[in-house]
Amino acid sequence: MLHKTFSVYSDDLEDVQLFIEAGKNHIACWCKKQGDDVLRAFEFFRCNDCSSENLEEIVDKTRLYSKLLTMPVNGTNFFWNTHEVLCLPPGYDNPDFLKANFELMFGDSANAKIFSAPTALCTVAWRIEDQQQHIAQDCFRGARFTHQYTSILKFLHTLRPNSFCLLFYPYYFTLIVFKEDHLQFAHTRKYNIPEDVLYFILNTCQQYNIERNVEIFCGGFIDEQSKLYELLYQYLEGFQLMSVNENAFAAEAFKEFSLHYYMPYINYVV
Repeated sequence: MLHKTFSVYSDDLEDVQLFIEAGKNHIACWCKKQGDDVLRAFEFFRCNDCSSENLEEIVDKTRLYSKLLTMPVNGTNFFWNTHEVLCLPPGYDNPDFLKANFELMFGDSANAKIFSAPTALCTVAWRIEDQQQHIAQDCFRGARFTHQYTSILKFLHTLRPNSFCLLFYPYYFTLIVFKEDHLQFAHTRKYNIPEDVLYFILNTCQQYNIERNVEIFCGGFIDEQSKLYELLYQYLEGFQLMSVNENAFAAEAFKEFSLHYYMPYINYVV
């Protein structure tokens, strides 16, 4: 089942680059022009399970309701938003080493392939089922494939030398931790109730010897009127929504929705 949550379009969609993010329960599409950071259009779809068994069907249905997936574009960038991802020291990309670490952390997966990409902070490695990758490549021929971590890590470490970044998606979240300007931790996990998120953050503070009043910059799909927001705001002194430059949007219609919804999409770096 696929549901189009919302969409926003500006008048100028000529000669844009297309960005697609696929998570377990969502598909996000947006576009920018090469060389600027202005968001020209954005679409967000929710789905039950974006897996290899139904990925092709989900993409086909998304195209029925998407303007961005059916118009001419100047290049396509596809980002996997998955939980089977590791951040390792720079240069640690030996296939046997990566395989051993994925099996240790996530178990064996005979029908999956491991990819990796270097960043200034670390080596990002992710594991995707072969069939899922092949389907995505067939659906988006010529697209550049990578993982969301490779992009968001390029801008998140500029927030503060000591800070948490908390990004929400349907039914799961990503937590990225910096201490003394060094990446300490990055993890994506599912949550069922707001207390799951709070406990995970507090446990991370304890495990990494970080004060509970650390600044926590939050973005993504969290409602300011929700129990989740109220709980985090009540118990986490440094909790705050990410500030968004209003000049990053090409149309006033973007502001009809909470601007933190568009984080981190407006800052994806390719």
